[in-house]
Amino acid sequence: MTSSLDTFKSIRLKPGLNLIVAEKSKGATERQTRNGSGKTSLVRIIDFLLGSKCDGDSIFRSQSLADEQFTLSFDLGGHRTSATRTGNEKNRIVVDGVYDDWPIEPKLHKESGEYRISKTNWCSVLGSLMFDLPVDIESYGPTFRAMISYFVRRESSGAFQEAQKQSSQQQNWDVQTNLSYLFGLDWEIPHALQQVRLKEKSLATLRKEAKGGALGALIGNIGELRTRLAVAEKEANRLKSELEGFQVLPEYHELEKEASALAIRISELTSENTLDLERVESLTSQLEVERSTDDSLLESVYREVGIVLPELVTKRLDDVRKFHAAIIQNRRIHLQSEIDDAKASIDRRDAEKEQLDDRRLEIMTTLNSHGALDQFSKLQEELSRQHATVEELKKKVALARQLDSETTELTIERAKIKQRLTTDLDEKADTLNDSIVIFEEFSKLISDHEGSLVIEPKENGPEFAVNVEGKESKGIRSMQIFCFDMTLAVLWSKRNAGPGFLVHDSHLFDGMDSRQVARAIEIGASQSKQHGFQYIICINSDQLEAAEFTNEFDPAPYRNSVEITDASETGGLFGMRIK
Repeated sequence: MTSSLDTFKSIRLKPGLNLIVAEKSKGATERQTRNGSGKTSLVRIIDFLLGSKCDGDSIFRSQSLADEQFTLSFDLGGHRTSATRTGNEKNRIVVDGVYDDWPIEPKLHKESGEYRISKTNWCSVLGSLMFDLPVDIESYGPTFRAMISYFVRRESSGAFQEAQKQSSQQQNWDVQTNLSYLFGLDWEIPHALQQVRLKEKSLATLRKEAKGGALGALIGNIGELRTRLAVAEKEANRLKSELEGFQVLPEYHELEKEASALAIRISELTSENTLDLERVESLTSQLEVERSTDDSLLESVYREVGIVLPELVTKRLDDVRKFHAAIIQNRRIHLQSEIDDAKASIDRRDAEKEQLDDRRLEIMTTLNSHGALDQFSKLQEELSRQHATVEELKKKVALARQLDSETTELTIERAKIKQRLTTDLDEKADTLNDSIVIFEEFSKLISDHEGSLVIEPKENGPEFAVNVEGKESKGIRSMQIFCFDMTLAVLWSKRNAGPGFLVHDSHLFDGMDSRQVARAIEIGASQSKQHGFQYIICINSDQLEAAEFTNEFDPAPYRNSVEITDASETGGLFGMRIK
């Protein structure tokens, strides 16, 4: 590993175990020892050159390192290959090697004569040559970056909290898919389950919104929707029938006005008849009281004034009687004449009313059987609105039915996936047993707290668990992670595949006691030699010195010659203070 940075301390790694030791100076604080010597920087550089992200907060984007090149030479696909990358050109990798087996060939840059490849394509090449990954792997499938992170764990990513997860932010689907691939299981099973989860999540969101959120007017209860649809369809049919029998009358409004005028006239005639009837009644009463004056009454009048009527006066009285009778007769004739006139007026009005009623009835009959054009248009608009309501309700019913149907289908699909998973684990029993046995052997060698690797089918997909007796502590978790990673390194080396290396920094050994640290190093030395991979350990000198190795093991031959110390700001791997 080299760099264009003048002060960088180049590192050459040997086959098998490599101990990168950071010397702890006397009086150095824990913070200085752990963070100032550059052990973690080695892990960062390896990860950087294997295509990790290089965001704005990356050390390789810092002012001191942004323009500097870092180069890693390693065996890839049976050929020596080098990769060079800079922080300022984070998406470009300069490569040198044999490209015959590469799924994506680098492009020759004519001016510089360099072969260049994008970061994305570089990861595809590494995934293909190290893990035999397809280049066109679909979303939520295994990826090179996810799998390589089990071989190059980063403490800053929370990689030393759980054996099964190489990052504290790693999602469950990512764990299941990538570990299924790494342990030789059918990765398409957890991938299919993730597709089900995504659909279930979408359905859950739709149902939540349907209960009062943004989609409350779009989706509803299917039972209520069916009821509303039935009522809406009935109303639409009623409007349709009414329209089919509707006859448009152009002069509808003129007839309405005429009918109104006729009603007013009939009302006026009725009122006038009422007055005349009252008048006839009054005149008839007067006619009955009109009669001739009694002669005895006239005679009594004369007696009262003390006058004795002579014969001449008696004759005069007869004339008065005749005159008075004539007046009464004339009066009765006059009253009868007025009565006859009133009755004639009533008869005339009744005749007119009858005529008007006939015309009004004719108009009302016409209006009842016909309608105005604007009424017809309004009726059509109402029918259109009702049809729209019916169609909207039909869509809602269909959507609600689809939601229920998809929920049922997803439940069935989950059950099928669980069955596929169970079958796959049974068929891959030999492969799984090999992994389980390797893990348990390492666990027995490193600690009295024996741990076991458990892989079993669950409703939510394959579960990868590490079980250990006793209360779990940081030291026990570290041992679980060591055994887990070492198991993966051995498995892939047996397949003559994988990255060909495993990298652990001193954070893994925090919490382990001195005997456990020694056992881990000894296991790493023997396994890397036996299976032909490199095991790179970045460790503090005090941890190494305190380790209780067996008499047969001497760590000195595995110690790398690079000098890293916390004694000064130039003692780290970069040989300078990073700004």
